[in-house]
Amino acid sequence: MEGQSIVRLADLIRKKPAAPGGDLAGPSVAGPASARSQAPWASGPALEAGPARELADRARTQVEASLAVLRSGGRLDLAPLAETAAAMVASLEADDALMAHALDPRPTGSDLARHMINVATFAIKIGMCVGFPREKLAAVGLAGLVHDVGVLSLPDRLADKTEDLTPEELQLLKQHPEAGARLIRAAGPEYQWLATVLAQEHEREDGSGYPKGLRGDDIHELAKVVAIADVYESLTHPRRYRRRVSPLEAVKEIITSERRAFADWVLKGLIRGLSTFPVGSLVRMNSKEIGRVRATNPAFPLRPVVEILGGASGEPLASPRVVDLAQNSLLYIVDSYTAEE
Repeated sequence: MEGQSIVRLADLIRKKPAAPGGDLAGPSVAGPASARSQAPWASGPALEAGPARELADRARTQVEASLAVLRSGGRLDLAPLAETAAAMVASLEADDALMAHALDPRPTGSDLARHMINVATFAIKIGMCVGFPREKLAAVGLAGLVHDVGVLSLPDRLADKTEDLTPEELQLLKQHPEAGARLIRAAGPEYQWLATVLAQEHEREDGSGYPKGLRGDDIHELAKVVAIADVYESLTHPRRYRRRVSPLEAVKEIITSERRAFADWVLKGLIRGLSTFPVGSLVRMNSKEIGRVRATNPAFPLRPVVEILGGASGEPLASPRVVDLAQNSLLYIVDSYTAEE
């Protein structure tokens, strides 16, 4: 299945037609096409050279190697991934550089390793905002790094299919959480808790999930965090049949359409950690200019530090400027903005 599109129920339940032009197409904005194509935000948030970039590269190497082992029928060695998850916790405690990497708007549907690294990043961030201790943050990060290994058990025809699945195919898809749990159980008795998390990641608070329709306290708390991080990741990255939505729009959609599916404490963690304007996300200002969030202001979450990159007509600025919105009452963010716009 390497290099093919991975199908997830989180995608299927909110299937939207892609705009003309493919995954990344979306509403157009004013301004010359040449200006838009040269816009500095066109490639998404960049993770600059440094410790966070090295960590992201190491995580990708490890996850891809783990997937290769599983594809060849080998047994998963979780120790290196556990060390990486702990390092991701330390990185996110220091700054939000890894968030910029996770919010890169390029598609992740066919990139299973990157999808799982993104989910781990978001899950750790949510865990931080609900008060998880460091040990539990590392645990939820590890769960994110392996949460979708069960999709390796799906037949290729499901990976390629963009139209609605048949009832039989959907039933087959719903078996992948337990398939992933079996792979984790084989890694050793010390990871039985992790197998439980994978088996329950698609369960929902109101009993609407799968494979067992568990409710409330019957679902592992780490599975609840990984679940909402998985949905958020899916929404903020495009698929072949729909465009992505902005981080703020993703949180709004989860709160409005799936509020009963997630525990209140998980939703609060999502709002605190990912709802406003994460580092690396694009925003539209009241001046109609386009900016990228460079740093957060914990005391004023709606007024981060923003680098103004584009003018009101979509043209890139010759000299981008950095503005601390907490110190500038005349300039403020009106909405999130996606690179596809």
